[in-house]
Amino acid sequence: MVKIIYLEIVNPHSIICFFNTNEKRVLNIDKVFDTDDEFVKKILQPDMFCKAKIGQFGEILWENVGEIRELDGTITLCEYDISPEFAYHNSFAC
Repeated sequence: MVKIIYLEIVNPHSIICFFNTNEKRVLNIDKVFDTDDEFVKKILQPDMFCKAKIGQFGEILWENVGEIRELDGTITLCEYDISPEFAYHNSFAC
């Protein structure tokens, strides 16, 4: 199973991902996501983009960016993440 073990933020909107396969690849968020999506817009903000971190499954995540609507209608913030497999297959070697 591929996992991200280290990452470096590169501007604008790119992340260098170091995988457990000993590969280093660049993921450009602008090229693989709809930049009009409300959550993508949030992570592309400079003060938020730099807060990307690696989750317990080797994914890239941003805390308190996603939203879940509870049964009673209240909204709870949650993490927004990118799976390591998606990052691997949508990035290029560097």
